[in-house]
Amino acid sequence: MTTYTSPMRGIPFALQTAGTAAANGTIAAIPQSFKRHKVTIKGSAGVASGAVQVETANAPDYTGTWQPIGGGPITVTASQEDMVDFEGVYAFIRARISTDVVGGTVDVEYLGGF
Repeated sequence: MTTYTSPMRGIPFALQTAGTAAANGTIAAIPQSFKRHKVTIKGSAGVASGAVQVETANAPDYTGTWQPIGGGPITVTASQEDMVDFEGVYAFIRARISTDVVGGTVDVEYLGGF
């Protein structure tokens, strides 16, 4: 049985670390007390293209299409941090690399409960 980690209130939680290829990354089990959320997308130097989609589902092993959060995919930008803030109650969140990151890598962090 796979276990999923719950982020701690106010502590950054890695959803993607040095990601490059289309992948789902780490799935976070969100405590029901968390209503406010922030995802930070950090592109390394040299990134020429790529995108990340923040998504949610009610089960971590859901094999269908996860629900996008915060609009469409966020373009990964070289040497830049982009942040998405959103509110709501979510069971599980992931940051899926929806378009391969070319020329560098991407890190995605979740921060909740602030």
